[in-house]
Amino acid sequence: MRTPIRLYLLAVLALLFVGITAGKTSFAVRKETMDVDEIVPGMKGYGKTVFNGTQIETFQVEVLGVLKNFDVKSNMILIKMSGGPLEQSGIISGMSGSPVYIDNRLIGAVAYGWNFAKEPIAGVTPILEMKNSLLDVPPQEKDASFSSADWEIPPTPKNSMELSPQDAFLQPQVTEDRPFNNIKLTPIMSPMFVSGIAGDVLQNLQPLFTGHGLYPLQGGSSVSSASAGAAKLAPGASMAAVLIRGDFNAAVVGTVTYIENDLVMGFGHPFLHTGSTDMPLASAYVYAILSSQSNSVKMASPLEVIGRITQDRKSGVAGVLGESSKMTPCSVEVEGSQKFNYHFDIVNNKQLTPSLLLMVMQSAVLSTERKSGEKSVRITLSVHIDGYDKPVVIENVFYDMDQSWLSINHIIQTFAMITNNQFQKVRLNQIDVKIKILDNRQTAYIEAIRVDKKSVKPGDTLQVDVQLKPFTGESIYQTASILIPEDVPPGSILSVTACDSTYGQSLNMSRAAGKHLPTNFEQLLHYVENMERNNRLQVRVLLPKKGLTYKGEGFPSLPPSMLSIMSVSNQSGIGPLFDEEIVRVPTRYVIMGNQSVSVVVKQ
Repeated sequence: MRTPIRLYLLAVLALLFVGITAGKTSFAVRKETMDVDEIVPGMKGYGKTVFNGTQIETFQVEVLGVLKNFDVKSNMILIKMSGGPLEQSGIISGMSGSPVYIDNRLIGAVAYGWNFAKEPIAGVTPILEMKNSLLDVPPQEKDASFSSADWEIPPTPKNSMELSPQDAFLQPQVTEDRPFNNIKLTPIMSPMFVSGIAGDVLQNLQPLFTGHGLYPLQGGSSVSSASAGAAKLAPGASMAAVLIRGDFNAAVVGTVTYIENDLVMGFGHPFLHTGSTDMPLASAYVYAILSSQSNSVKMASPLEVIGRITQDRKSGVAGVLGESSKMTPCSVEVEGSQKFNYHFDIVNNKQLTPSLLLMVMQSAVLSTERKSGEKSVRITLSVHIDGYDKPVVIENVFYDMDQSWLSINHIIQTFAMITNNQFQKVRLNQIDVKIKILDNRQTAYIEAIRVDKKSVKPGDTLQVDVQLKPFTGESIYQTASILIPEDVPPGSILSVTACDSTYGQSLNMSRAAGKHLPTNFEQLLHYVENMERNNRLQVRVLLPKKGLTYKGEGFPSLPPSMLSIMSVSNQSGIGPLFDEEIVRVPTRYVIMGNQSVSVVVKQ
């Protein structure tokens, strides 16, 4: 009997041991994170971040409450922070992603703050929301592109040149800044540290980057690991998304929230909110905390690249350690009073690439040439697109005055049409830019236009003489010959116009918009490479034809009955059918102005 009792006791003890062990395992899993339902006001804990160098330090936190359904299916934990430099600095840009713990259980990442707040009160993105949205999403393939987004550049100061239609929406959209809008809960600004960039350029482009939630600051280039010491990523460590590296550098700094195997999460709020993305991930070194009443910031620089960022979503960013990100090699050559070449790699991102390239080109010009005064500028941008043998070339000449940046803005705006196209994903393999600057004004106005005959018949050749007046020079003449088609209706009145590229582009859009709105990627590339150039004099003859246009498409062979019905239709999109003969004459000047004359077709 003693043996069965002993066996029974041993079995009971074994079950108790298994239960206790299972309980410990369950308890350990439960202790790793804390859900918002367990959090109540008054709870105290700590957070981790870097205030100097690469050393992770702690600060104290007290829970003020939980904002349920703060955003769509999102909660926010409200905390008050203390300790370290926070008493003087308040919330610090670069703290985004700093992990917060209660009872040694991770509750989330510091991510939000109030503008001009006097106390370090912050919003924390719950850790479970971060894990659900970032770790459960499969990483994007390296050769994929990015989500579509509109791209705008900051306002261009006016000069004597009229803006083209492509530049029309570059003008500022002024919004009234009312006092009650100054205090609002927003994601903590992510500092973007740049080196090699002129201060004037950075200040001019600040509205462009702040629109992306970035806080551009001048800093240094990458710090070597040898001089900064080893910086292994861990919760609370500084991390950086590398945007440019080489002769120019740019990186956005935040904080690591959580690491699981080779997966890294940070920031606690979106960087650009592009979804799947592909950027180099680096550790970072903090030089100091710059305290400011408006926006305190960690002064930092990236260390070595140790992985790639694959996700950029509502609750933060995520990356993979040990993987590499493909950047686009770029070169910028500036030739003027001196000649300089710059080489760097740039992130392949349809939202940021045009903005970053704009910043680099402006800085390259400003470091080489004078800031004020008249100048003539020729820019050639060649972009190699994955899957295409030949590069796409965007080229134009400009007259610029007092560094208005009109020339560079125009070229970058055209380049952005490719990166932000609606037809297909684009991978940029290489970008090469050549900028040639002359310290003089090479412009000419169209003074008059003259034709060799006032009446023509179908099949005639019309000679058009255009009088140009160069700046501070004597008038010169350019001649163009235009063949009048055989099918021009007798009795028609032809409009002959000599004009610059800006006026010509507006005529293109008003007379035959359908021909100038690409419907596929190949048409877009053709349109971009053949955009009107400022140094080409255009001579255009508008030719009326039998038929109608409907939504930009011509119908020259309609039956008379259908033509009669549609001519009096009250439906939009219907108009008279025109054709146009255009001769473009290359000149050494940036052409300005327009003149017109009428010619009658003989009966």
